[in-house]
Amino acid sequence: MKNTMLKYQIHIIGLAMLLLPFLGRAQHGVSYNQFGQLKNTFNNSLSTMDEHGSFSVLGRRQWVGVDGAPKSVWASGNVKLRPIDMSVGVDFKQSSLGVVKESEATAFIAKAVRISEDEYLSLSMGGGLIYFQGNYNQLDGGDPSFRDNIRETNGILSISTSFYRKDRFYAGISIPRLSLIRDKNREYEFRNIYYATAGFLFQLDDAFHVRPSVLFTKKDDRDMQFDLSALVFMGKKIGLGMGLQSQGDLSALMQLNFGDFGLGYSYQFSPKSTTVNQRISNNTHEVGLRYRIGGIGML
Repeated sequence: MKNTMLKYQIHIIGLAMLLLPFLGRAQHGVSYNQFGQLKNTFNNSLSTMDEHGSFSVLGRRQWVGVDGAPKSVWASGNVKLRPIDMSVGVDFKQSSLGVVKESEATAFIAKAVRISEDEYLSLSMGGGLIYFQGNYNQLDGGDPSFRDNIRETNGILSISTSFYRKDRFYAGISIPRLSLIRDKNREYEFRNIYYATAGFLFQLDDAFHVRPSVLFTKKDDRDMQFDLSALVFMGKKIGLGMGLQSQGDLSALMQLNFGDFGLGYSYQFSPKSTTVNQRISNNTHEVGLRYRIGGIGML
């Protein structure tokens, strides 16, 4: 039993060491590689770009096969309420690392106003709850350092705005998490998160389109980070591209569109990083699925 616990502790310590460059990305501030395709999850006001509604889910897994490895899931959905010409939706996020887990659930409402023949200004507002769970005594109940577990709950508000032209471009800013309680004496403090995002769709010819996207992420007491990506679509059905993150990580991206569905995959890696155990890979896999009523698009 002691050997099993010691092995588990070594794994957790190793994971923590590997995570040091990414600590600023904890707490759902993590920037998923497929932000260009799943833009609604980063800025709820962009849900008004979907005429009838959409649903998306994204799973992210790092160090596959290692107990306690980082993993997360992000689900978002919205529908159009035609009587009031507004979109309503929900978001659910969960991430975990070892014995630590964070969950978040919010609901929002969004409204778009046409400011020209084909350009719109959109605004969304919402709120929900966030919950932190740290089961530290699972590491070693006899060690005073791991004796106490932590449970924290907080209410949050969300607000976002965007400017877009359907099937051409979008740009927006959002605060998906604005904590209602700010108390430094709490055992765990939830940081506010801010996003700025933009995407464009350029037609090269009848068969090829290119979609560059950018996402800026800022959290309280952390430096701003950025993510860049670009996909080239062939026949509007298959997209291939690359992504770059501010800490130097690269990602290979693939997007398949068929009917109302879009299936995405990304493989993220760091050219400069090494691990404490050569049998452990620090590469990251993402799988995303999006359903859009009326047909999936490239933007």
